[in-house]
Amino acid sequence: METTVLQHHASEAGTSGHQPQEAADNPPPPTRTRTILIIAAILVALFAVFLVWGIFHRSMQSHALASSTAQAVQTPPGVSVVHPVTSTSPDWSLPANTQAIQDTVIYARVSGYLSKRYVDIGDRVKSGELLAEIQSPELDQQLSQARANLRQAYKQLDLQNANLELARTSMERYKGADKEEAVAKLTVDQSVAAHSTAQASVAAAQATVESNEANVKQYEAMTAFERVIAPFDGIVTQRNVDVGALITAGSPTNNTGVAPTNVTGTATGMFEVAQIDTLRVFVSVPQVYAANMRPGLAAQVSIRGALATPVAATVTRMANALDPGTRTLLTEVDIPNASHAILPGAFVYVALKIAPAGQRWNLPATALIFNTQGTQVMLVEPGNKLRLQKVTVGRDFGDTIDIQAGLIGGETVVKQPDVSLQDGQVITPVEGNNGPKN
Repeated sequence: METTVLQHHASEAGTSGHQPQEAADNPPPPTRTRTILIIAAILVALFAVFLVWGIFHRSMQSHALASSTAQAVQTPPGVSVVHPVTSTSPDWSLPANTQAIQDTVIYARVSGYLSKRYVDIGDRVKSGELLAEIQSPELDQQLSQARANLRQAYKQLDLQNANLELARTSMERYKGADKEEAVAKLTVDQSVAAHSTAQASVAAAQATVESNEANVKQYEAMTAFERVIAPFDGIVTQRNVDVGALITAGSPTNNTGVAPTNVTGTATGMFEVAQIDTLRVFVSVPQVYAANMRPGLAAQVSIRGALATPVAATVTRMANALDPGTRTLLTEVDIPNASHAILPGAFVYVALKIAPAGQRWNLPATALIFNTQGTQVMLVEPGNKLRLQKVTVGRDFGDTIDIQAGLIGGETVVKQPDVSLQDGQVITPVEGNNGPKN
């Protein structure tokens, strides 16, 4: 019945032209309204469930965070630690120059002109070998005069000996006559005095002979220096004279026109002879390592610019005194050079395996703390408490550093301290596998 009435009204409305107004006045069907309400209720229920779950989850997270925080506060933090290790002796490579084991500049002992020269630079000579001859006529004449004076002294000695014999004979005769009272007492005394005088004259003549003999030996020794000889086996490294050069005794040669120069830039002496079968190298060792230097210490010498294997050498002697200017210890290293492959004056590097004076401990570079109190490390004491310790650093190897003072060995050191760690704090030490390398 209602449906019929609604349709009737709808027909009238369509006829009269007022259909939209009538449709707005009519509510939707009840089935559609219930569907919307059910969906809305489900959405509200889901929102409530999610809201309650979110509140519960947040509460659980807050509780877990609070528990973790409380546990973290009560549990000491784990900190990586290391132990200092003994620092081994590093290989030091120090610059040096080679020198001949014996090197002598030969000067003239007599003045004159060079008459002959038998060697030149690079020649190998033997001990006593003749190098040159000097012509010195004045010295030769002085020797001849000294020999003549000696012959004269000998004759004078013979004369005085004859006079002594005569005086002795006369004295004995007068003494014999005196026993028979055949001669005056004065005459006997005079004969005795004459004999004593003759003895004195003989002694004086003998002294003159000895003086002249000494003069002859002196001039003979001087003329021997006219022959310039090699003092030892070696190689001639300088030749500063040539035939005809004026030689002045004890002074550098005047023949500088043909003379090469030495390292000082001036021509010196007649010749220079060097023995290079063994070379010596002088090395300046820093003061911190001087106390551990000793004779017999092994070394290796490398020649600059050469790719050959380093030459084994040995420390032979030390100055036992530091140079106040450089605070270094002058040390001599000898190297064999039988093949003469290494020349004197070569620039070399000497590798020495020496440790610094005193005990050194090696730590990672990250363990050091630099602040206004100086250089420190953080130690783990009994009870796992932290304590700051001042140290003195030595050589820096990059990833590790030598500690010269402040440690005695056996300590537990924090490997990488940060600002969160404080002096006196309790921690849990964690032993690391990557300790310092020595």
